[in-house]
Parts: sequence; C-alpha cells; structure tokens
Amino acid sequence: MILNLKIFLDILMFTRGPQDLPSTSNFLTTIILINIIVGLISVDPNISYTINIFFAVIYIVVTLLFIKICLGIQDNNKGTQNLFSSRRIQVSSGILGIHALIATFTGIISISGIVDENSIIFIFLIISLYAWFVNGHVFKNAFDTTMSIGLAISLLHSIACVFIMMLFIQVLIL
Repeated sequence: MILNLKIFLDILMFTRGPQDLPSTSNFLTTIILINIIVGLISVDPNISYTINIFFAVIYIVVTLLFIKICLGIQDNNKGTQNLFSSRRIQVSSGILGIHALIATFTGIISISGIVDENSIIFIFLIISLYAWFVNGHVFKNAFDTTMSIGLAISLLHSIACVFIMMLFIQVLIL
C-alpha cells in the first residue's frame, strides 16, 4: 500500500497517471472504503456523520458511473472495443484516491483551527482548483487526450457530482 501511496503522490505532482495504479477490483474496493472513512471527517461541525457518509456514497457512485459512461463513449467514438473501458478500475481508483487524499487534507485543515474563517475559504478555493487540475491530469491520461480536454472532463465530472448532490438535498428537504 505504501507503493500505491507513492503513486498517488506522484499523480498529485503530475509525474504519473492512473495507468500506474493496480487494476484489481480489491484495490478499488479499498479506495472506496477509504473514501467512506474519510467521509466521516466533517468540514462543518453542524453536519451529522450520516449526511457526510451519504454525500461520500453519492460522490463514489456518481464518479464510478461517470467514468464508466465516459470510457464507454470513448470506445464507441474510436471504434475500439473495451480499449478505454478496460481502464475503468485504474481511472476510478485514481480519481477516488486523489479525492480521499485531498478530502483528508482539507478535513485536517478545517479541524485544526490554525487558520481563521476568511483564510479557510481562500485555502479551500486553492485546494479545489488544484484538485480540478489533478483530476484533469488523470482524465487526460485516461482518455489519451490533451490537458484542456482533461480539464473539461474534470469540470463535467464536478458538475455531475454537484448536480446529483443538489437533487438529493432537495429530496431530503421535502
């Protein structure tokens, strides 16, 4: 697992891609469980653990479906059969692993209390932009495309996640 953590840190530094991660379903399952555990770290103390876990599960499901659909579309567009779809486990592990690392980092910052409220908003904005670029890098490698297209796919992924979460918030309110 230490080697995999090193690969994730290399992805965070843009020197490696998701193709360097293991392509086993056990590894993806471990990353999913880590994401659920990280979901227990509350950025806002007014939000219950149940809601945090609920949002973590929504993020995981939307991410897995998004990656599966996008890689399937790429296979259809290129006329290849399962060339890109076979990357699903590695790409999913990459995106979810990066999310777990960044969520852990932001959780530690919010819990530590070493920065004031005004600074924390700025820090979260910088971290969010950085995460967008890292996810764009992962998608760039996954789809064998340019960084611009990778960033666009990353933005689309973020929009899909926020949209689905907003729908579920509306359902919870009603």
